[in-house]
Amino acid sequence: FSLPAAVVGVIAGTTSAFAPSSLSTKHHASTELYNRKPFITGNWKLNPSTKGEAIQLASEIAKAITPESPDVALFVPFPFIETVQNVVGDKITIGAEMVTPEMNGAFTGGISAPMLKSIGTQWALAGHSERRTINKETDEYINAQCLKLIEQDMSAILCIGETLTEFESDLAGSICEMQLKKGLANISKEVLLSGHVAIAYEPVWAIG
Repeated sequence: FSLPAAVVGVIAGTTSAFAPSSLSTKHHASTELYNRKPFITGNWKLNPSTKGEAIQLASEIAKAITPESPDVALFVPFPFIETVQNVVGDKITIGAEMVTPEMNGAFTGGISAPMLKSIGTQWALAGHSERRTINKETDEYINAQCLKLIEQDMSAILCIGETLTEFESDLAGSICEMQLKKGLANISKEVLLSGHVAIAYEPVWAIG
């Protein structure tokens, strides 16, 4: 299916957002969505083990970026964010692997959007499958993360995707549609088209 068409369909409230698109390639090429510069991101998860390794990895990735490269973002563990930002400069956008919707208070281990923004971080992941399953983050919690980032004039990558069982049961479309609708609740079409939200479709069964 066509993900941009799916996103627009969900915003508009249609029930067939993930149906195969009948729009022509010519029409696609004329839309704002399809005219955007490609945006490639990578998530380091719980890697690497040390600051030195993070510096080496970030340096090697930055060296591969040329003026002709797509826009690139790396989502790295919290302890390495500022270090990696200093290594890559303006060649790569550095984001956080998650954010808590709470702003302050008794939330041990939490990282708020203002904390991230104060160190120059503008992007954070929301809804990664590992956070959904291991940390039991619900669609409502994920939506709260997105809303808080937008409130702080930051940006979110909303991660969606079905499990292997759901894929084999032909439920991929309905699962992704549900995750999109709940994850994007109370976020206007104008905000989405402004670039404050990107959608990352990553089937759980395809994650290495």
